[in-house]
Amino acid sequence: MSLLFTLFNLLVLAGLSLALKKQSWSGMLGRWFYPALLFKMLAGLLLGLLYQHHYGSGDTLTYFNGAQRLTAYFYENPAGYFRILFLNEFETEALQASLPFARFAFFSNSFFLIKIVSLLNLLTGSSYYLISLWFSLFSFWGAARLAATLAKYFPGTRAAAILAFLFFPSVVFWSSGLLKDSVMMGSMCWVVAFAIARVHGQPLRLPELLLVLPMLYLFVRIKLFLAAVLLPVLLVYYLLRKLSRSVAALADVKVQAGVLVIVVGIAGIAAWQLFDRLMPNYLVRQVVFAHNKLLEQSLHGPHITYSQLEPTLESILLNSPEAFFSAVYRPFIGEAWQPLYVAIGLENLVLLVLTALLLASWLVRKQRLELPLLYVGFVLYIAVAGVLIGLSTPNFGSLSRYRIAFLPFLVYLLLQSYYVQLFIRKVKARLFQRSF
Repeated sequence: MSLLFTLFNLLVLAGLSLALKKQSWSGMLGRWFYPALLFKMLAGLLLGLLYQHHYGSGDTLTYFNGAQRLTAYFYENPAGYFRILFLNEFETEALQASLPFARFAFFSNSFFLIKIVSLLNLLTGSSYYLISLWFSLFSFWGAARLAATLAKYFPGTRAAAILAFLFFPSVVFWSSGLLKDSVMMGSMCWVVAFAIARVHGQPLRLPELLLVLPMLYLFVRIKLFLAAVLLPVLLVYYLLRKLSRSVAALADVKVQAGVLVIVVGIAGIAAWQLFDRLMPNYLVRQVVFAHNKLLEQSLHGPHITYSQLEPTLESILLNSPEAFFSAVYRPFIGEAWQPLYVAIGLENLVLLVLTALLLASWLVRKQRLELPLLYVGFVLYIAVAGVLIGLSTPNFGSLSRYRIAFLPFLVYLLLQSYYVQLFIRKVKARLFQRSF
């Protein structure tokens, strides 16, 4: 039976992969479509092997084991299972207590993921690795679509988009396999690609119309605080680009950028004030609570130490620069010598070099700083997400995983400096010469 489940799922996954390749947008990825897909699938399998045979525990195994219990309940009581699935109603308190993250089932994104995995158990015969492939394919779908969309509407950035979203190591690894981050990456990137296509006048097709609400729901359900940052940015970006065609004062991109920053800033402050009136200091308390909880588990290893991080807005603002810097560039090589931290340190060294090349392009080559409105939106999202993730995640291992929410957007921008583009052109020229 397990062999039949495996063959069936592999055939369906292969068919869906071919269907993605036949989509019009995939042509922008050219010969890199299948290597990127293979890289993503292998990363998902490797993540499972790492957690099962090296760590022996972790989120991915907790989700799978919890879903196993929920699937077993389906065979005992199908009606009760579907009440849990759609209504979060449990037959007994003992049943609720036996399922991880079910105490606050309605609010828990982890329990939401367990319910998804329990459905996939029925499709895969409860195969962890087949489920990992499903998650990896979903993540690839969104990331590949966004990379292709950026390549189409910002044609000089094709290589940057493909490298940032489909080949940057930690982005690919941590957005693969049975993790919430895979669902986040797939849905978030799909939504961003959808918004960009609408801004540039691409006709809205029926499949996209049917998918946009489920994708929005997945993104918000899995990563609410990220969606609360990114979705307003995309909405204002869309409105400004549409208004710029009829409002003369908005024709200048610099004016659009200024309005975007001001409107998003005012909206953010207003939302913060409203939320603070309803639940005083809730947001800053949650950031500090998440930080302190993870810090307790990280004292035995390398971690970030902030100066008197307290649940006040002043303390959050004071520590924000260090939080963003740490989220992007730490750990440095030498802060820890375990293989994981060395790998993260090497990747962070690449980010430091890319940043230095960007600064050199501005200061030495006098590269003009002309940011399309979309890039200004990306910068806003990167800044806010980087600070929030940096503050709430003092553990370097967890930080490497959680920062993938903004990292591909940052890498995409860093890869557009004069010196990096010059290097990419030289590499492409050599590859072209060798192919003939």
